Amino acid sequence: KCDYVIMEVSSQSLKLSRVEGCNFDYGIFTNLYKDHISAKEHTDMNEYFESKLKLFTMCPRAFINSDDFKCNKIIKGAPNCNISTYAVDNKADLLAKDITITNVSVDFKVKLGQRNERIKVNIPGRYSVYNALAAISVTTAVGVDVEKIKEGLENIIVPGRNELVPNKEELPIMLDYAHTAESLENILQASKTYTPGRVICVFGCGGDRDKTKRPRMGEVAGRLADYTIVTTDNPRTEKPEDIIKDIEEGISKTKGKYEIVVDRREAIAKAIKMMGKRDLVILAGKGHETYQEINGEKFPFDERVIIKEIL
Repeated sequence: KCDYVIMEVSSQSLKLSRVEGCNFDYGIFTNLYKDHISAKEHTDMNEYFESKLKLFTMCPRAFINSDDFKCNKIIKGAPNCNISTYAVDNKADLLAKDITITNVSVDFKVKLGQRNERIKVNIPGRYSVYNALAAISVTTAVGVDVEKIKEGLENIIVPGRNELVPNKEELPIMLDYAHTAESLENILQASKTYTPGRVICVFGCGGDRDKTKRPRMGEVAGRLADYTIVTTDNPRTEKPEDIIKDIEEGISKTKGKYEIVVDRREAIAKAIKMMGKRDLVILAGKGHETYQEINGEKFPFDERVIIKEIL
C-alpha cells in the first residue's frame, strides 16, 4: 500500500543487473567521483560511468546535475529519456541563487512556478543545495505542493551529516560521513567559514576500496584543516598502518599540522583533549555508522557513545 518508493540504485547493482526489469518513473543523477574504483567494484571511471548510465535507459524521466562534467554524456547516452537539469553554477532548468551557508543550515532562492522561493535546509554545506534541488525536481514533477516541499526540506534530519553531538561540556564536535576528497573538502571549507577557532579533523580511509583517494584526502585535510589526526576507518582486510601510509603521502606534501593515532578511539580522545570552546572537531568518514569493520568482522563503534564516554 505504498504510493511512492524512493530507492538508491548503486552503480554495483546496475553493473551486476540486480535491478534488471525494474521500470523506474524517475531517475536522479547527483555526481560522479572516484569513490568506487577498485578490484572489487569498478575497474576504471569509464566502467563506473557506463554502469550509472544504465539507470537512465530504465526510466522515461530524469533530473541531472548540470554542474557535473558528465552531464552532457548522460544526455547523449540516454536519448529516449526526458532529461531536466538542476545546478548552482551552470545554466539549468532549476537554478539555486543567493546561497547562504551557516554552521547549522543552508538557504537559497529557486524559481518554482512563477515565484522565487526561499528554501532552507538544516544541513549546512554546498552539497545540501544540490541534494535539495534534486528533491525539489522530483517532488515538483509528481505534483507536491510548494509549501509542503519547503516544509519537508526544512525539517529533514540526516544522521551522520553535519551532526553536532550534544555533550555536557557543550563542545562543538561534529560527525560527518565525508569519505572522499570532494566531500571532505566540502565539509572543511564550509566549517572554516563559520568556526572562530581551529578546525580539527579526525579521519581515515576504508580498506579494500579506491586507493587513489587516500593521498588526495590527505592533501585536502592538510590544506584546509588547522590540525589533522590521521587514524583508522574501516580497514576491512588491509592493515590500518598501510592505509595511513597512503594518506600520509598526500598530507606530508602540505604545510598542514598533523599526527598519526592508529586507534580511532584514542584519536577522538586526543582531538577532544586539545580543543577549546571556539574550536570545532570534525570526525569524518563514519557518520551514521555504528561499527568498525576489521578482517571481515564488525565491531560496535558508535562515535556518539564514544564521545559521551570520553567526556
